[in-house]
Amino acid sequence: MKSFIVKKNEEGQSALKYIQRTLKSAPNSFIFKMLRKKNIVLNGKKIEGNEKVKAGDEIKFFLSDETFDNFSGKESVKISVSEYQEAYARFGRPEVVYEDEHILIVNKPVNMLSQKAKKDDLSANEWLIGYLLFEKKITKETLVSFAPSVCNRLDRNTGGLLLFGKTLFGTNTLNEMLRNRTLDKFYLTAVSGKVSGDVRVSGYLNKNEKTNKVCVSKEKQSEEDSYIETAYSPVEYIANKDITLLKVLLVTGKPHQIRAHLAFMGHPILGDAKYGDGKVNELYKSKYKITNQVLYCVSVTFPKMDNYSELSEKTISIKEPSIFEKLRN
Repeated sequence: MKSFIVKKNEEGQSALKYIQRTLKSAPNSFIFKMLRKKNIVLNGKKIEGNEKVKAGDEIKFFLSDETFDNFSGKESVKISVSEYQEAYARFGRPEVVYEDEHILIVNKPVNMLSQKAKKDDLSANEWLIGYLLFEKKITKETLVSFAPSVCNRLDRNTGGLLLFGKTLFGTNTLNEMLRNRTLDKFYLTAVSGKVSGDVRVSGYLNKNEKTNKVCVSKEKQSEEDSYIETAYSPVEYIANKDITLLKVLLVTGKPHQIRAHLAFMGHPILGDAKYGDGKVNELYKSKYKITNQVLYCVSVTFPKMDNYSELSEKTISIKEPSIFEKLRN
């Protein structure tokens, strides 16, 4: 017999999902048979599998050691934390903007991937797992059953608020809000030209995977096109430079959406190598040392949540990045 106590970072999932994670190689037919025969029980009681587990629950497996080890892949489970430690050593301590038991929000620096693009990359995902390991908020052993992860992606050269799920509940909650667009994400940027009044525009986006670049059109051109919607309003027009500081609400969240959509509207972001104005970029590179797009996620507002009072209707913000004050002078 094997007995497991559900940990805090594992609660919120169904008992079946927990069992499937534990018996990785077992077919569902075997698992359901064991549930019917009460060879797998939750808190000593027979279950169907759709029950939600919570921290402190006990799940018992009345199986032979040989059967359990065979289906759990016990010998093959090897967790290495070296890349997490390496990422933490390279990037240092994150600027934590908000943290509770379920989620972590940090100010991601420019020139850092949110998640791996290829196997050998070190991204914010590895960095923040390294932070949790360093602070002893998770252990190597807990990573076997659940790996915390980044939930929203910022482009490598976009800075600002990055949302990270520490527990299954936190990760699922963030992912659901992002999927249902109930979490408002606001960006601050600087664009060429004068923008007058609030603007809300829609269109369609098509991504070329080979070039990692997107195209925007007013009408849908193919079945692969994704609908996009972007809202923005001027914060300040700097007349002597003919640039506008904009606050942007990302209504839909698609790759490079803000950058490509603003360029399509005739207001490319300063410093944007993919979608910006080359001559303008060179000017601001030489004068202000701008080598990346001036785009930062500066604020997120959470919806009303009855099951998460700590974050319900809460707004998390960072200070305006210093580049914007330089552009004003």
